[in-house]
Amino acid sequence: MAGTAQGHSPQVAAIGSRLRKLRKERNLTQAELARQIGIQQSDLSRMEQGEYRVSIDNLFKILAVFDLELADFFGTRTEPPTQQPLSQQDMHILHMLRELSAEGRSEVMEFLEFKLRRERQERRTLAGRQLRENGS
Repeated sequence: MAGTAQGHSPQVAAIGSRLRKLRKERNLTQAELARQIGIQQSDLSRMEQGEYRVSIDNLFKILAVFDLELADFFGTRTEPPTQQPLSQQDMHILHMLRELSAEGRSEVMEFLEFKLRRERQERRTLAGRQLRENGS
């Protein structure tokens, strides 16, 4: 459950504003997002308005829905991820992909997206644990 924001702090309002912006960019209604993270739509509305604080658990659920890292949500990345030149292994994978049928490529993409989502979720879970341990 979200905690009541006392005095509507600027930080709570900024998080709510960011949450609303991201939700709208992804064409989600409050009801849809609330259902996906397991809260009441009215609580989500109050979070977006800065009336409720977003709990760490709900924040990580929201990040999972938006497929974002914590640093991306708060805009604290110091530098954009650098792109490395393609390795020989990367080139080999690309050549093999080109040999696949459209259906085969689609299956590979689905698997890669699944694997990436799972690894991102594992990183978020680990980061959440570390935050809770450091905050205790």
